[in-house]
Amino acid sequence: MRTAADTVVPVRRRGRRRHMYFQDGPYVRLDEEAASATVIATYGNAPPAAVLAPYGEGRVAVVGPHPEADAGWYADAGLTNPDGVRFDLGHDLVEAAMAGARS
Repeated sequence: MRTAADTVVPVRRRGRRRHMYFQDGPYVRLDEEAASATVIATYGNAPPAAVLAPYGEGRVAVVGPHPEADAGWYADAGLTNPDGVRFDLGHDLVEAAMAGARS
C-alpha cells in the first residue's frame, strides 16, 4: 500500500512482532556485500525498519517508524495501536546505538 496517510505498521525486533506509528518514514535498502550496518528491526514484509551504521567516529541510526509516538499522535491521526502505546522499542534502539558508540 502506498499512501502518505499516517498508519500503524507491524515491525519485528528480537523475534517479536509489534506495531508502531508510521508517518512518511524512509525505506532503507542495504548493499548486503558492502554495508557494515546492523539491522535492528524489520517491517512485517522483511525490509529494514531500523538500522545502525558506523559514521565517522560514531554511529548513526535510521528509523522508519516513530518509536517516540505517544498517545497524542495516535489520537490526532484517529489510529489505535493494537499493542498499546509503548516506548521500549525506542529505548532499545537508543541503547543499541549507545553500546556501539562505547565499543
